[in-house]
Amino acid sequence: MSRKKKPVALITGASGFLGLHLVRVLQDAGYAVRSLGRSRHARLEALDVDQHLGSVTDAEVVARALKKVDCVYHLAGYVSRDKDDRGPMYDVHVKGTRTVLRACLDAGVEKVVVVSTSGTVGVSEKARVVATEDSDVPWKVIGKWPYYESKAFQEKEVFDAVKRGLPVKLARPTLLLGPGDHNGSSTGDVVKFLCGDIKAALPGGMSFVDARDVAACLPALMEKGEPGVGYLLGAANCTVHDFLLQLAQVSGLAPPTFTLPRSLVDSPLNGLLKKSSEIRMFGGLEPQTFEMGCAYWYIDSSRAMDELGFAPRPPAETLRDTVDDLRNAGRT
Repeated sequence: MSRKKKPVALITGASGFLGLHLVRVLQDAGYAVRSLGRSRHARLEALDVDQHLGSVTDAEVVARALKKVDCVYHLAGYVSRDKDDRGPMYDVHVKGTRTVLRACLDAGVEKVVVVSTSGTVGVSEKARVVATEDSDVPWKVIGKWPYYESKAFQEKEVFDAVKRGLPVKLARPTLLLGPGDHNGSSTGDVVKFLCGDIKAALPGGMSFVDARDVAACLPALMEKGEPGVGYLLGAANCTVHDFLLQLAQVSGLAPPTFTLPRSLVDSPLNGLLKKSSEIRMFGGLEPQTFEMGCAYWYIDSSRAMDELGFAPRPPAETLRDTVDDLRNAGRT
């Protein structure tokens, strides 16, 4: 008797933080996993992933990778806070997404999930704002940060594809934490704290979520989500100060003793603060990180919980596992 052939899932960005967790989730669910990336990765090799090499911006490469696949998870991204990386970010997020979605349309692959970020809607200069799926893009705010601006334009590609008949599902996770961030794309600020570089907190607010919980939710989004809705996936909203206090509790390190007053951020001195890389109490943060830490990134995940069964674990567990993983990896 011949063995039943496994369905095939293609993941772009499979070697990243979220991608590796998703590989395991899909394999546990009985999928054969294929990846598309610029280079081969030993971790994917160890997981027996069928690796296809090339860029998501290359239509021919994408078309070849899509052959005989049953579903697509488009996670490929370019994470940077450097404004000089604007070009590569737009290439990957906008052109790459357009290329992948057009190829899915051409190939008749209708089961597609695109992963964006909560920062396309979930950021404000006001602490009282909590974003939902229906919130508008705060173009004035994110226009200062190419990563988030390019992700908002990526979402336009998703909405255009939905109008053309491709039922794309869209995920918007908050800051990804947890174990397994081998590239340091999400946990860099946690590393700064663990290394003692952050002596004070910025006055903004943030939201975070465990990458394992997002990976576990993506197949449910694929099956149950409404096309074109940007489902927000977060576990906890908190001030930056409270986040650092929680890190102090799980790591055994001293918490910050000072929070920069909001009045100082809103004063003319703010420009000097952002431009100075010598402010030791903020770990020498680059200007964009400083700006982001003064904004509020609060979101409401109740729709994903109600419609997709999204169930994030306790925030303290995520932070504890993040700290343990970083220490075991020797990054602190």
